[in-house]
Amino acid sequence: MIEPSGAGYLFIGASSGPWPLPVALPRARRRALLSLLHAGAEQLRSPAGREAGVERADVFRAVLRPPGRGRPFARRTADRAGDAGGGDLLDAVLLVQTRDPSTAAARLRSDAIGDLRRRLEAAGAATVVFTGSNVRRIGDVEHDRRGIFLFNYFSAEDTEENLHAWQYTAGWFQEQTGLDNSTVLQPAGPAGGYSLINHCRWEHLRDVLPALVLEPSFRRFVLRTFADHRTAANPVLYRLDG
Repeated sequence: MIEPSGAGYLFIGASSGPWPLPVALPRARRRALLSLLHAGAEQLRSPAGREAGVERADVFRAVLRPPGRGRPFARRTADRAGDAGGGDLLDAVLLVQTRDPSTAAARLRSDAIGDLRRRLEAAGAATVVFTGSNVRRIGDVEHDRRGIFLFNYFSAEDTEENLHAWQYTAGWFQEQTGLDNSTVLQPAGPAGGYSLINHCRWEHLRDVLPALVLEPSFRRFVLRTFADHRTAANPVLYRLDG
Protein backbone atom coordinates (compact mmCIF):
# COMPACT_ATOMS: atom_id res chain seq x y z
CA MET A 1 0.00 0.00 0.00
CA ILE A 2 0.99 3.60 -0.57
CA GLU A 3 -0.56 6.73 0.86
CA PRO A 4 -4.03 7.53 -0.51
CA SER A 5 -4.25 10.26 -3.10
CA GLY A 6 -5.54 13.67 -2.12
CA ALA A 7 -7.51 13.92 -5.37
CA GLY A 8 -11.26 14.15 -5.56
CA TYR A 9 -13.44 11.99 -7.78
CA LEU A 10 -16.76 12.44 -9.53
CA PHE A 11 -18.40 9.21 -10.66
CA ILE A 12 -21.28 9.07 -13.14
CA GLY A 13 -22.54 5.60 -13.98
CA ALA A 14 -25.43 4.85 -16.34
CA SER A 15 -27.32 1.69 -17.19
CA SER A 16 -28.63 0.91 -20.67
CA GLY A 17 -30.98 -1.72 -19.26
CA PRO A 18 -31.01 -5.37 -18.15
CA TRP A 19 -27.92 -7.38 -18.97
CA PRO A 20 -28.78 -11.10 -18.69
CA LEU A 21 -25.51 -12.52 -20.08
CA PRO A 22 -22.02 -12.23 -18.57
CA VAL A 23 -20.77 -10.62 -21.80
CA ALA A 24 -21.98 -7.14 -22.74
CA LEU A 25 -23.43 -7.59 -26.20
CA PRO A 26 -23.44 -4.49 -28.45
CA ARG A 27 -26.54 -2.34 -28.16
CA ALA A 28 -27.51 1.03 -29.59
CA ARG A 29 -28.75 2.38 -26.28
CA ARG A 30 -25.37 1.87 -24.61
CA ARG A 31 -23.67 3.68 -27.48
CA ALA A 32 -26.07 6.59 -27.02
CA LEU A 33 -25.27 6.82 -23.31
CA LEU A 34 -21.54 6.64 -24.00
CA SER A 35 -21.89 9.49 -26.48
CA LEU A 36 -23.55 11.61 -23.79
CA LEU A 37 -20.76 10.79 -21.34
CA HIS A 38 -18.11 11.67 -23.93
CA ALA A 39 -19.77 15.03 -24.49
CA GLY A 40 -19.70 15.66 -20.75
CA ALA A 41 -16.08 14.57 -20.53
CA GLU A 42 -15.10 16.98 -23.32
CA GLN A 43 -16.63 19.87 -21.41
CA LEU A 44 -14.81 18.87 -18.24
CA ARG A 45 -11.48 18.58 -20.11
CA SER A 46 -11.88 22.03 -21.67
CA PRO A 47 -9.56 24.88 -20.61
CA ALA A 48 -12.30 26.17 -18.32
CA GLY A 49 -12.63 22.75 -16.71
CA ARG A 50 -8.87 22.46 -16.26
CA GLU A 51 -8.81 25.88 -14.67
CA ALA A 52 -11.59 24.78 -12.31
CA GLY A 53 -9.49 21.86 -11.08
CA VAL A 54 -10.41 18.96 -13.36
CA GLU A 55 -7.33 16.79 -13.92
CA ARG A 56 -8.83 14.11 -16.17
CA ALA A 57 -12.16 12.66 -17.33
CA ASP A 58 -12.34 9.14 -18.74
CA VAL A 59 -15.23 7.13 -20.20
CA PHE A 60 -15.51 3.37 -19.73
CA ARG A 61 -17.62 0.78 -21.56
CA ALA A 62 -18.56 -2.46 -19.77
CA VAL A 63 -17.45 -5.68 -21.45
CA LEU A 64 -17.89 -8.51 -18.94
CA ARG A 65 -19.40 -9.40 -15.59
CA PRO A 66 -16.75 -11.74 -14.08
CA PRO A 67 -17.16 -14.23 -11.26
CA GLY A 68 -16.96 -12.69 -7.81
CA ARG A 69 -20.38 -11.49 -6.83
CA GLY A 70 -21.03 -11.83 -3.10
CA ARG A 71 -24.14 -13.98 -3.20
CA PRO A 72 -24.78 -14.27 0.57
CA PHE A 73 -25.52 -10.54 0.71
CA ALA A 74 -26.47 -9.95 -2.91
CA ARG A 75 -29.81 -8.39 -2.04
CA ARG A 76 -27.99 -5.63 -0.19
CA THR A 77 -26.20 -4.60 -3.36
CA ALA A 78 -27.94 -1.76 -5.17
CA ASP A 79 -30.33 -2.98 -7.87
CA ARG A 80 -28.64 -0.73 -10.40
CA ALA A 81 -25.45 -2.75 -10.04
CA GLY A 82 -27.20 -5.82 -11.40
CA ASP A 83 -27.84 -9.38 -10.34
CA ALA A 84 -27.57 -12.90 -11.75
CA GLY A 85 -31.15 -12.68 -12.96
CA GLY A 86 -30.41 -9.78 -15.28
CA GLY A 87 -30.79 -6.59 -13.30
CA ASP A 88 -29.57 -3.30 -14.68
CA LEU A 89 -25.80 -2.78 -14.61
CA LEU A 90 -23.76 0.37 -14.86
CA ASP A 91 -22.40 -0.36 -18.30
CA ALA A 92 -21.34 3.20 -19.18
CA VAL A 93 -19.17 5.13 -16.71
CA LEU A 94 -17.55 8.56 -16.58
CA LEU A 95 -14.84 8.90 -13.93
CA VAL A 96 -13.56 12.41 -13.28
CA GLN A 97 -10.46 13.13 -11.21
CA THR A 98 -10.14 16.59 -9.67
CA ARG A 99 -7.59 18.51 -7.67
CA ASP A 100 -9.26 17.64 -4.36
CA PRO A 101 -12.63 16.41 -3.02
CA SER A 102 -14.06 19.92 -2.64
CA THR A 103 -13.40 20.55 -6.34
CA ALA A 104 -15.26 17.35 -7.21
CA ALA A 105 -18.22 18.52 -5.12
CA ALA A 106 -18.19 21.87 -6.95
CA ARG A 107 -18.18 20.11 -10.34
CA LEU A 108 -21.15 17.99 -9.24
CA ARG A 109 -23.12 21.20 -8.67
CA SER A 110 -22.05 22.73 -12.01
CA ASP A 111 -24.42 23.42 -14.88
CA ALA A 112 -22.49 21.05 -17.15
CA ILE A 113 -23.03 18.06 -14.85
CA GLY A 114 -26.63 19.05 -14.21
CA ASP A 115 -27.25 19.12 -17.95
CA LEU A 116 -25.53 15.76 -18.44
CA ARG A 117 -27.67 14.15 -15.74
CA ARG A 118 -30.84 15.50 -17.32
CA ARG A 119 -29.81 14.13 -20.72
CA LEU A 120 -29.07 10.70 -19.26
CA GLU A 121 -32.41 10.62 -17.49
CA ALA A 122 -34.20 11.78 -20.65
CA ALA A 123 -32.59 8.82 -22.42
CA GLY A 124 -34.20 6.54 -19.84
CA ALA A 125 -30.97 5.56 -18.10
CA ALA A 126 -30.79 4.56 -14.47
CA THR A 127 -27.87 6.50 -13.03
CA VAL A 128 -25.60 6.54 -10.00
CA VAL A 129 -23.80 9.85 -9.39
CA PHE A 130 -21.56 10.71 -6.45
CA THR A 131 -18.33 12.38 -5.41
CA GLY A 132 -15.71 10.64 -3.35
CA SER A 133 -12.14 10.39 -2.18
CA ASN A 134 -9.39 7.79 -2.25
CA VAL A 135 -9.13 5.88 1.05
CA ARG A 136 -6.79 3.01 0.08
CA ARG A 137 -4.26 2.72 -2.74
CA ILE A 138 -1.89 0.08 -4.08
CA GLY A 139 -0.85 2.35 -6.95
CA ASP A 140 -2.29 4.80 -9.46
CA VAL A 141 -4.58 3.38 -12.14
CA GLU A 142 -3.17 4.27 -15.55
CA HIS A 143 -5.80 5.63 -17.96
CA ASP A 144 -3.46 6.65 -20.76
CA ARG A 145 -3.20 3.13 -22.17
CA ARG A 146 -5.83 0.61 -23.09
CA GLY A 147 -6.35 -2.38 -20.85
CA ILE A 148 -9.03 -4.10 -18.84
CA PHE A 149 -10.44 -2.03 -15.98
CA LEU A 150 -12.37 -3.11 -12.92
CA PHE A 151 -15.02 -1.24 -11.03
CA ASN A 152 -16.00 -3.44 -8.10
CA TYR A 153 -19.14 -2.07 -6.48
CA PHE A 154 -19.29 -2.99 -2.80
CA SER A 155 -22.29 -2.88 -0.52
CA ALA A 156 -21.61 -3.37 3.18
CA GLU A 157 -23.33 -2.82 6.48
CA ASP A 158 -20.17 -1.15 7.81
CA THR A 159 -17.64 0.68 5.64
CA GLU A 160 -14.76 -0.09 7.99
CA GLU A 161 -15.54 -3.79 7.70
CA ASN A 162 -15.59 -3.37 3.93
CA LEU A 163 -12.18 -1.65 3.99
CA HIS A 164 -10.70 -4.34 6.21
CA ALA A 165 -11.95 -7.12 3.91
CA TRP A 166 -10.62 -5.35 0.82
CA GLN A 167 -7.16 -4.78 2.34
CA TYR A 168 -7.00 -8.34 3.71
CA THR A 169 -7.69 -9.82 0.27
CA ALA A 170 -5.65 -7.35 -1.83
CA GLY A 171 -2.54 -9.52 -1.58
CA TRP A 172 -4.38 -12.40 -3.24
CA PHE A 173 -4.93 -10.27 -6.36
CA GLN A 174 -1.31 -9.10 -6.32
CA GLU A 175 -0.07 -12.70 -6.10
CA GLN A 176 -2.57 -14.41 -8.41
CA THR A 177 -3.08 -11.72 -11.07
CA GLY A 178 0.04 -9.54 -10.86
CA LEU A 179 -2.02 -6.53 -9.80
CA ASP A 180 0.18 -3.50 -9.12
CA ASN A 181 -2.42 -0.73 -8.99
CA SER A 182 -5.71 -0.04 -7.25
CA THR A 183 -7.63 3.00 -6.06
CA VAL A 184 -10.44 2.50 -3.56
CA LEU A 185 -13.06 5.25 -3.69
CA GLN A 186 -15.35 6.09 -0.77
CA PRO A 187 -18.48 8.07 -1.67
CA ALA A 188 -19.00 11.33 0.18
CA GLY A 189 -22.77 10.83 0.32
CA PRO A 190 -25.54 8.58 -1.03
CA ALA A 191 -24.21 6.46 -3.89
CA GLY A 192 -26.91 4.04 -4.95
CA GLY A 193 -26.29 1.84 -1.93
CA TYR A 194 -22.55 1.45 -2.50
CA SER A 195 -20.15 1.66 0.42
CA LEU A 196 -16.89 1.54 -1.61
CA ILE A 197 -15.87 1.20 -5.26
CA ASN A 198 -12.53 -0.40 -6.07
CA HIS A 199 -10.97 0.65 -9.37
CA CYS A 200 -7.93 -1.03 -10.93
CA ARG A 201 -6.39 -2.12 -14.24
CA TRP A 202 -4.75 -5.09 -15.94
CA GLU A 203 -3.21 -5.27 -19.39
CA HIS A 204 -5.42 -8.11 -20.65
CA LEU A 205 -8.43 -10.20 -19.66
CA ARG A 206 -6.13 -13.22 -19.48
CA ASP A 207 -4.25 -11.55 -16.63
CA VAL A 208 -7.24 -11.69 -14.29
CA LEU A 209 -10.03 -13.92 -15.60
CA PRO A 210 -8.35 -17.36 -15.24
CA ALA A 211 -7.65 -16.74 -11.55
CA LEU A 212 -11.29 -15.80 -10.90
CA VAL A 213 -12.59 -18.86 -12.74
CA LEU A 214 -10.04 -21.57 -11.99
CA GLU A 215 -8.31 -20.74 -8.71
CA PRO A 216 -10.21 -22.45 -5.82
CA SER A 217 -8.82 -20.01 -3.26
CA PHE A 218 -10.76 -17.19 -4.90
CA ARG A 219 -14.00 -18.53 -3.48
CA ARG A 220 -12.49 -20.22 -0.45
CA PHE A 221 -10.52 -17.17 0.68
CA VAL A 222 -11.55 -13.96 -1.13
CA LEU A 223 -15.31 -14.39 -1.32
CA ARG A 224 -15.41 -16.02 2.10
CA THR A 225 -13.58 -13.04 3.61
CA PHE A 226 -16.11 -10.60 2.19
CA ALA A 227 -18.98 -12.75 3.40
CA ASP A 228 -17.45 -12.89 6.88
CA HIS A 229 -17.33 -9.09 6.87
CA ARG A 230 -20.93 -8.83 5.64
CA THR A 231 -19.87 -7.22 2.40
CA ALA A 232 -21.28 -7.89 -1.07
CA ALA A 233 -19.00 -7.46 -4.06
CA ASN A 234 -20.34 -6.82 -7.54
CA PRO A 235 -17.48 -6.59 -10.07
CA VAL A 236 -17.80 -5.35 -13.65
CA LEU A 237 -14.92 -5.24 -16.15
CA TYR A 238 -14.63 -2.35 -18.62
CA ARG A 239 -12.51 -0.96 -21.39
CA LEU A 240 -11.72 2.67 -22.12
CA ASP A 241 -14.25 3.82 -24.69
CA GLY A 242 -13.14 5.75 -27.73
